[in-house]
Amino acid sequence: MKPEWEALIVGIDRYPAPTTFNDLTVAVKDGENVAQRLEHYGYETFRIQHLPRRFSQKRAGRTNGTELVRLEELTKAIANLFNPPHPNQPPETALFFFSGHGYRKEVNGEEEVFLVTSDAFPQGGIYGYPLQELGRQIEISPVKQVVVWLDCCYSGELLRFIPTDKAYCLMSATRSYEAGIEIKHQQGLFTKELLAGLNPENYPDGIVNSHNLAEFLERRMSQTGQRPLIANSPQAILLTTQFPKGSFQDKCPYRSLSYFTAKPEDALVFYGRSKLTQQLIERVKNQERLLMVLGASGSGKSSLLRAGLLYQLKLGQAIVGSDRWHYLEPFTPQQAPWQRLREVLETRRRGDAERGRWGDGERGRWGDAETRRWGDGEMGRGGERIGNGDDY
Repeated sequence: MKPEWEALIVGIDRYPAPTTFNDLTVAVKDGENVAQRLEHYGYETFRIQHLPRRFSQKRAGRTNGTELVRLEELTKAIANLFNPPHPNQPPETALFFFSGHGYRKEVNGEEEVFLVTSDAFPQGGIYGYPLQELGRQIEISPVKQVVVWLDCCYSGELLRFIPTDKAYCLMSATRSYEAGIEIKHQQGLFTKELLAGLNPENYPDGIVNSHNLAEFLERRMSQTGQRPLIANSPQAILLTTQFPKGSFQDKCPYRSLSYFTAKPEDALVFYGRSKLTQQLIERVKNQERLLMVLGASGSGKSSLLRAGLLYQLKLGQAIVGSDRWHYLEPFTPQQAPWQRLREVLETRRRGDAERGRWGDGERGRWGDAETRRWGDGEMGRGGERIGNGDDY
């Protein structure tokens, strides 16, 4: 059975009397936009639940922004997402997005933050859904990957509840003591940048994971009046792609005399070399100092290393952190291999300098100055660098 990816998308605009919270104007719309982004670009197909309840997956209508989300309903939905009752199977990946009010209150001598529901009534001791309970649900959850994005005041409290036994992507719109910003009748400031960050068309390789999304948000929001807090596991979580698997239906994968590249449009239709690809990954993981693939011309060496090994390394799933290694374009050694290597390194150095990514510690798909690793190799590994060449 194929592992499922599930998402709970919550946007609350309505806070009627007797609550003292003001109505919002874009929270429901923000949730709708995030859901659409996942539906259109999800790396895997997300099964999405909406609060307030909305149309079916056939998109027969639109969310009604006047509907309410009550505490009991939100509590049950979060529990079912992260810890579905027996005999239901938990999803492989669980994603929770919330847009609405956040509330900070001292309860029993301890400061707590709540996701405010439509029926919150602070004067009566009803504040909404406590982040402590969200942290508990995540901690005991059997899911393998947890994604939580909160666009509300004081949401930085979320980072107190980082899990220790699963891959995670936790993002909050604000610090734990900070109010959020809503662009009235448009978007929440955090969600605006989140939507841009989830668009794979904004990335060179057309794939968004938790690591390069974090880099994108930190860069885009660095000059705003709101500072997000982000915590990612070393293991990257794939989120969206410009090349969903369904887009290859009825397309001929034959490349004639050309090789398959490391680009998703080639790698996702490259079959028949899974065992060899895994063997190469294991040898890279074991840090062997020299890795060579030999074979007759036309036997598939270039395709194996590009669409097999390199594509998997860039995804960051087979080896933790490999999505943040530096990668060089494969090159032909020609008459002077070391000179060609220097030329390729210099080309990469100039490109990184233009993007401000040469040795500055900035994280992302194309590098991590802390690891100092180099990739894209058809010619071996030495120390922490992977040289590369093709067709000696």
